[in-house]
Amino acid sequence: HHQQQQQSMKTRDDNSNDQYDELLELGERRVKLLEKYIRPALLPTTHSSSFKDRHLFTYHNNEQSATTNNYDSFVKWIRGEYLIAKYGLIVQRAVTNHPELRDDAAGFSTVELDTTTAAEVGKGADVVVPLILPSVTTVRRAFHMQDWTRHKVPWEDHGGGGGGGEGGEGLHDNNTNNEGSSIEKIIHDNLRGQIKHSGPLNAYFEMRRREDSYELWTKDYIFGLARYLLERVDEMNRHSTDLSSTSTPPIETIILDVGAGDGRLVYFLRRAMEEIAKKENRHSKEEQQPDLPIIIATDDGSWKAPIYDNKHIRVEQLSAIEALDKYGPKTGTTTPDQHGVAAKKKTRLIVLCSWMPPGQDWTADFRRPINNVIAAAAKDENGDYDGKEVTSERLVEEYVLIGEADDGTCGHNWHTWGNTDFKTEDAAPRDLNGYERVDLSDLSLLQLSRFDCERSSESVTVSFRHIG
Repeated sequence: HHQQQQQSMKTRDDNSNDQYDELLELGERRVKLLEKYIRPALLPTTHSSSFKDRHLFTYHNNEQSATTNNYDSFVKWIRGEYLIAKYGLIVQRAVTNHPELRDDAAGFSTVELDTTTAAEVGKGADVVVPLILPSVTTVRRAFHMQDWTRHKVPWEDHGGGGGGGEGGEGLHDNNTNNEGSSIEKIIHDNLRGQIKHSGPLNAYFEMRRREDSYELWTKDYIFGLARYLLERVDEMNRHSTDLSSTSTPPIETIILDVGAGDGRLVYFLRRAMEEIAKKENRHSKEEQQPDLPIIIATDDGSWKAPIYDNKHIRVEQLSAIEALDKYGPKTGTTTPDQHGVAAKKKTRLIVLCSWMPPGQDWTADFRRPINNVIAAAAKDENGDYDGKEVTSERLVEEYVLIGEADDGTCGHNWHTWGNTDFKTEDAAPRDLNGYERVDLSDLSLLQLSRFDCERSSESVTVSFRHIG
C-alpha cells in the first residue's frame, strides 16, 4: 500500500512537471509577443542601439526626483509585465489548485463560506471564519520552488542573480550596442530590473497589482512569529516579577505594528495567538487562561493599502511617531497596594515593522527614552541619544523588523541596521542606545517575499532587544 501511495505521488508530480513545462513554453511565447511591442520603445530603429544617449533610461540623482520617479516607475512596470507574461499562466493554475493562495481566502469576505454561514454573516452574526493560510510547503510546490535556496545571499554573490528590489542604480553597459540583446538582458542588466533567476512567486506578487505587497504570509510563519512573541512576553513578565515586589501590578504588554498597511499581519497574529493559547489551556492545569498581549495595527495611509470590510481588521490611521506617542508606556492610574502605598500600573511596548520604507529610519524613535524631554540628553541629527546621561528606561522594550536587512531596501542601511559599509559615525545607533541584535533565523527560513529569487531569499526577521 505504501509503495502504491509513493507511485501515485510520483505520477502526480510527473504530470505537474509536464504541465509546468507546457505553461512555461506558452509563457516564453508571451514574452516574445511582449518584446515585439516593447522593443521599439526600448531601442527605436531611428536611434543608435546604445543606451548612452537615451534620456528616458538614464538614472537621475535624487535632486531630480520627478525624473527619478519616472525612471523607477518604468522599471517596476516593465519588470512586472515581463514576469506576468512569462509566469502568469503558472500562477493562475497554482491559485486555482490552491485557493488558500487567494488574497480573500483568509476570511476577509464570504466567498469561501458555505451557504448557512454566509446567511448568518449577512444577519450580523459574529461568525468565526477559519483562518486560511497557505503553508510554506504548499507555496514552494505550487510555484515550483523546490530548488530555491531558503537563505539570504549577499547581492554581489548572486552571480548576476536578482533580489534586493529593482532599479535605482542606473544603467550598465550603456556604451554597448544592444541590438541583439534579449529583452531579459535589457531589463535585468541595463535597467537593473532584477528578473534573472526569478519565477512564478515573483509574478504572483506582480499580479496582485499592489505597491504595498512584499511578504506572502504563510501559516508556518504567522504561528512561528506568534509563538515567539508570546514566549518573549512570558520571559519579560518573569524578569519583571523577579526584579519587583509581589505588590507590583502586572505589566500590560502592547504589540504595536507601525506601517501596518492593510492590517493583515496583526489580524493573523491575533488569531494565531488565540489558537495557541486555547490549545495550551486545554493541556494546562491552570483554571484561568493567561491574558494575551494587546496587538494593534497602525498606518498613515500613504501607501493606500486596501481597507477590508471586516470588523476584526482595524488599522488606526497614525504615523509611526503618532502611534508611539499614543501607545507608548505611560504612568496609569495608581492603585494602593496592601500597605496603602500607591503603585503605578505600567505598560511595555513591543514594536513590529514589516518592510520599512526605503531610506527612512523609524528605529531612532523606537529607541528613545520614555520621557520625551530629558535635560541632560544629547541628541544627534538622526534623533539618537548619546546613551551616556539618559535614563535606561526606553519607550520600546523590543522591536522586530521584517524585510530586507543590512544592504536592502528596508529602512536605512546604517541608521536602521548598522551596516558599516554605509557608516556615518563611529558606533551604530542601536549600540549606543543599549539594544542588541538577535537574528531570528528559524523564522527567516519560513519567509517568502517579492524579491526572492532562486539564488537568495531576501526577507528576514530580526529582533532588537533593550538590554540596558
